[in-house]
Amino acid sequence: MFKTIIFFTLFFLTCILVQEESYGFIESFEPSQTPNFNFDKTSDIISLDITNVNDQPKRYLVFGYDSLNNAYQDTKNIVYGINSNSGFFSVGVFDESEALNLKSKGYYVIEDYMLDFHSKYLSTNTATDISQIGNIAESEKVHTLYDVTGDGVTIAVVDTGVDFSNPDITDSLLRNDLNEPVMLDADGQGIILTNSTFYANKSEFGLIKNYTKSHTIPANATSTVYLTNEGVFLDMIQNGNNTKISVYNSFYPYAGIGTILEGTVENDFKIGKTQNSYIKSKSGIYHLGYILNAHMGKVQVVPVLVTDPNEAGIYDTITPDLSTSWMDFFRDEPGIRSEDYDFDFTDETSISIGDGNELLIYDSDGDGQNDYSAGIIGASVVDVYGLFSKKAEIDDNVGAINGTLLPPMDKDGRFFGLMTDFFGHGTASSSTIASKGITEYDIYNDTKKYTIKGIAPDVKILPVKALWAGDVVYAWLWIAGFENEDNRWVYTGEPKADIISNSWGISTFPNLGYGPGFDFLAHIVNILATPESLHENYPGMTIVSSAGNSGHGYGTIASPGISSYGISVGAVTSNDFVGYSSFKEQPRFGNTTTHSDHVVDFSSRGPGVLGEPKPDLMSIGAYSFVPSSVTITPDTDEEQFSLFGGTSMSAPITAGAAALVIESLNERQIEYDPFAIRNILMSTTDDLQNDPFTQGTGLVNALSAVKVVNGEGGKFLVHNNESFSNIKKVIDRPISLFDLEIFGLEKAKVSDNTFPITSWYGGTLLPGEKTTTIFTLENPTNKSLDIKINPVTLKLIEKLQMDGVTKVHLQDPILNDTGIYRPNYIKLSDIGKDEPSDQTSIYKQPNQDSIINPDSSLMVLNLNFPFSTFMNQTDSIYADDLKISSLYIYDWKDKNKDNEISSDELSLVNRGGSWGTVQEIRVSNPAEKFEDEPVIGVYPVPERISYWVGNTNQNSTAMNYTLTASYYKNDLWEDVIVDNQKITIPPNNSTKISATISPSAEKHPGIYQGFLNFEGEHHNVRSPVSYNILKVVDQKEKQIVIDGLEGDTLYGNGYVKGAFDMSGKYMAGDWRQYSFDIQDRTINSASISLEWENDDTNFSAFMIDPQGKIIQTNVPSGVFGHFWSWPTIDWLGVTPFSQGGGFFPVKNKDNTSTVMFAPINQTGTYTLLLHSTLFNGESITEPFSLAVKFDTILADDDPPEIIFDMPEFINNNFKVKPQIIEDNLNFVKFYVDGNEIENETPQCHECNIVWKLNDGQHKLRIHASDILENDVDKTFSFIVDNIPPKITLDLPKHNTTVSNSLKIDFKVNDKNLSETGAIQILLPQGDSYEDITSLSYNTTNVFAGTYDLKIVAKDLAGNEAVETVPFTVDHSFIQKPIKDIKPEIQEPNMLIIVISIVIITIIVASVAIKKARTKHDQDKTLKQDL
Repeated sequence: MFKTIIFFTLFFLTCILVQEESYGFIESFEPSQTPNFNFDKTSDIISLDITNVNDQPKRYLVFGYDSLNNAYQDTKNIVYGINSNSGFFSVGVFDESEALNLKSKGYYVIEDYMLDFHSKYLSTNTATDISQIGNIAESEKVHTLYDVTGDGVTIAVVDTGVDFSNPDITDSLLRNDLNEPVMLDADGQGIILTNSTFYANKSEFGLIKNYTKSHTIPANATSTVYLTNEGVFLDMIQNGNNTKISVYNSFYPYAGIGTILEGTVENDFKIGKTQNSYIKSKSGIYHLGYILNAHMGKVQVVPVLVTDPNEAGIYDTITPDLSTSWMDFFRDEPGIRSEDYDFDFTDETSISIGDGNELLIYDSDGDGQNDYSAGIIGASVVDVYGLFSKKAEIDDNVGAINGTLLPPMDKDGRFFGLMTDFFGHGTASSSTIASKGITEYDIYNDTKKYTIKGIAPDVKILPVKALWAGDVVYAWLWIAGFENEDNRWVYTGEPKADIISNSWGISTFPNLGYGPGFDFLAHIVNILATPESLHENYPGMTIVSSAGNSGHGYGTIASPGISSYGISVGAVTSNDFVGYSSFKEQPRFGNTTTHSDHVVDFSSRGPGVLGEPKPDLMSIGAYSFVPSSVTITPDTDEEQFSLFGGTSMSAPITAGAAALVIESLNERQIEYDPFAIRNILMSTTDDLQNDPFTQGTGLVNALSAVKVVNGEGGKFLVHNNESFSNIKKVIDRPISLFDLEIFGLEKAKVSDNTFPITSWYGGTLLPGEKTTTIFTLENPTNKSLDIKINPVTLKLIEKLQMDGVTKVHLQDPILNDTGIYRPNYIKLSDIGKDEPSDQTSIYKQPNQDSIINPDSSLMVLNLNFPFSTFMNQTDSIYADDLKISSLYIYDWKDKNKDNEISSDELSLVNRGGSWGTVQEIRVSNPAEKFEDEPVIGVYPVPERISYWVGNTNQNSTAMNYTLTASYYKNDLWEDVIVDNQKITIPPNNSTKISATISPSAEKHPGIYQGFLNFEGEHHNVRSPVSYNILKVVDQKEKQIVIDGLEGDTLYGNGYVKGAFDMSGKYMAGDWRQYSFDIQDRTINSASISLEWENDDTNFSAFMIDPQGKIIQTNVPSGVFGHFWSWPTIDWLGVTPFSQGGGFFPVKNKDNTSTVMFAPINQTGTYTLLLHSTLFNGESITEPFSLAVKFDTILADDDPPEIIFDMPEFINNNFKVKPQIIEDNLNFVKFYVDGNEIENETPQCHECNIVWKLNDGQHKLRIHASDILENDVDKTFSFIVDNIPPKITLDLPKHNTTVSNSLKIDFKVNDKNLSETGAIQILLPQGDSYEDITSLSYNTTNVFAGTYDLKIVAKDLAGNEAVETVPFTVDHSFIQKPIKDIKPEIQEPNMLIIVISIVIITIIVASVAIKKARTKHDQDKTLKQDL
């Protein structure tokens, strides 16, 4: 219980930290510390209260269909926000109660996420061999052969910030036309407040004088300047009262009670030596402030003086007291005393933005080499928190509103912007790209010096600090050339950079509510990468993102690396770190740095939810060296470089290669877009012989890429025309429904144009369905190129296994100090033998069979051990007692022929290590990679490990294990057919070929992968191909069963491989996707049952709707998710030691199965995403079976109600508008005389049917059914009559003149005429008559004039006839007498009257008699009852 309490206590301290890289587990080496603010935050030069505070506010993404003002109770809580016609998007800072309040109002509220920075190792000052980056990426040859170094190209590095203090990257900083640095701090950490004012009393000759009692000091002055024999000082002590200084809290909301801290300074600062020798200020008003930052895991405080030496009131000069800051930073080091602080600005160098000396650097020992850095002045900082502290009283003064991008320096002297890198990750990423290789480093700790050169040393770096997902949206749009004006993003006409490099991701995708690739970050990348997507002149951005470090499982790439139109990069090995510094004494790392270019075990792999091939490319990720910040500890041998790795390194290497390509294209004046850059890089890689979901096209090769631009080396390009469209079909709907207008992007959508892509995504297909694309092969050379084309896939050709038991604490013959142990060695040749031999050495001889299968192009080694061996399940605390073994492969040269393996004889080829039950390493072209004998190392970690606290200091014990060697070769892929297997591309021309994916009708549902291989004489291109077989749900209530399959270690359907990692990120594990196409809108639910074999294996499942939204999971986040943003309830979160996170079993049915019920609320393709979070480890793979049933479940057994009255007679103008009362309506159908008529809206509740029917009798049948097949029918008989009545007029004649009476006489003929109301006579002065056909109308009282007589006749169908007769009334006219015409009113028929009276009398009498009898019967019954 105590350890559990420790965990939760520590978790609260770490859950607010930056979730950065998933560090590589290198046994016995402490992982790099998570970048955080949990350190000593005190300073001897200012007193500040910045302790950690519980229940701090959090950052949230809030958006919805409303406005910012309506959503927020207090708009000061808005970091920044965008209003649009469709709604709003904002980043806010508030507590959980406000978050719940916003949720209750119906807004989307997602806790903002710190980015996972994808470096596997970041350790400063580790001695090693010279960096091999340039050699592996071939960039150094590009520099030499083509003089292409990235000149004229800008790369925006979106990361933790960049420290430019190292001379290798100082000149890489992007500057504008005024020589001012171009930098963005979207996180808001870099605001430096300098609003404390000190007034100097200056004479008319500029001499400093002391204030006297007769002088009035301004009320807003912080203090004054005074003069003594020792110099000129800022009065900080103020007669013992001490000065209060406002300091911006860059640690908020992690620490401190607010964004503005009030510090106390107890020492006066010197600003001059005499009354006429001092730091000048034209106005005599000095501004003082303090930089408060984190640097190398410590607090850094720098006093700064801001002055206006050139023009009064225009503040443009900053003087930092770096000597005092340096002493304070290293105050705990020997020989540094606080009494030696000088608090003196006069011995410092002043800085003006644009003078080229904006770096805050210091040389502490005067040796000419700077050894302390505090950042660089001149950053544009987003005013994230609005500077709302009333203590600072700067809201009105600064004039900043929430989310405002502040200028690099306030002309009124109240603030300036600073770029720092508190962790070093962004600096390492930038150095990977742009290091000039001018600084010499004592890498070997001897007299020889080495330089480290980047991929594109003349590129310009635009540093962008972004630690949160919300920051990234702002940063990307700003880089892409947009400015935030009046809450809208307006395109300025030109991006600020050519390339964006992202070495981070968001692993915990369930918190975003969408599957990877369908979240808002992926949507924005897809839009930003596509030309014309945001503006007709928008050129698109080349966006390079790291794939992540969550391998070796498949489906482990997180956003934004999984975005379809961006470039995603995985990692390969570079053994630079081997054999030196702290690795030097470890026998398991061998003795050489020879081997490289093998896929790293931790490199994340595809596919995504969509199923397209990812990653796109590979580059170095384990490990190499980069220049770092110049800050080093005094009196040590530290050097100013860092060991760096992970896909965090792979992404900037690829971005640098893209810069070389862009410079080459610019030199040759070749137009390009982001897709052209992507295709050039993908078409010129070196094949790693892995599968597409692991390697993409292969290892990036800058030299080949530049050669293809220059039309040299027999290089050619490959791309197809369907991938873009197939992807767009899937993502268009989610993007449109996501409504990116809330981000202030009015016209945000993927362009309707089509762009070529090297890889081919065939889309979602039915079994047996075909799809075709056209591949274009471009030959930029002056010679014809002959190309062979073959579809290939990796096929398992041999699999060997052996069982063993580890021996712990084995020692090496050479490196055998206490606590230093070697692996258990197994010769590769012994795998598969009944009894492995430690004595027999098998060497490859010309006349002997090869140890490695000569046909294999890929060897995969797996080490697996049972879960019960890995984790002590009898321990009372879960995951508190773990035993771990890692896997190594070496090339062993028995130098002394003693048949005994020693560390000095080993050359490390590859290694794999994770906190899981299955380890994996891969070797490309294995038959070529071993000069001597392949030897496997199984290294049992000497001590047991606790997930919660790390090393338990308890000795490990033996572990049972199984070693598996799987060999693969390229084989014909029968799923793809090409129309021509051999073609010739003419010089400087292109050729097209047709390729068709043709899966068999029996194809198992799931995603399939392979290559289309284009082989030339000097160049090969492997185009990754994938497609998704989906299951059509064509019958309700019928169960869909997907049987499990026995598989191998590569990606396949129906099984998973062991890949979980208790030290990895949330994405770690193995993922599978299954798609179901639902077109029956009556389906509203899905029942899923997932079964597997072993108790210790565990699965999570997610159902994703056609928009990419997660609609259900079998492991909901629960209460942990609510309070701590847990993505799912089976996730343990991070601990101080396991900084990635881990899983524990959650099973809602039994130990080997889980069930899930998901709502279905629309038609389209639903995706079931399966995740093996824990793995038994008895084998390297485990099959699973899936059963899914789609159905309609409703508490409804009543049929729809039809409300409609049909008249007996109608014409074709009659509107048939029945009303259907039914909440779950499926359809409404209409039949006339037995024939169904078209209904454009079959689910209409208020229908409108239009028809044309012939006259005569008809029948209308209305059939309505709900989704549960409750039906109702109603039939209506009616007569159609489209002929209007016929009016025959006798009198009056047209234009008759009368004086005293108008004689009217006419007849109406119609068989469907109503007995009443069918005839109307309309006369002057409002007179009218009904149902008569003759009349003598008295006109005596009618004024003389001309009038119209109107006769109207309407039949029962509504047909109407009108006769209009003009006549004139003239009382002077003598009208001839005409026989009076009386209205034809029929006389009553006396016989009918008599008969009617008799009938009525009989009816009345009958009723009376019946009533009497009834009363008699009732009385009789009552008496009987009594």
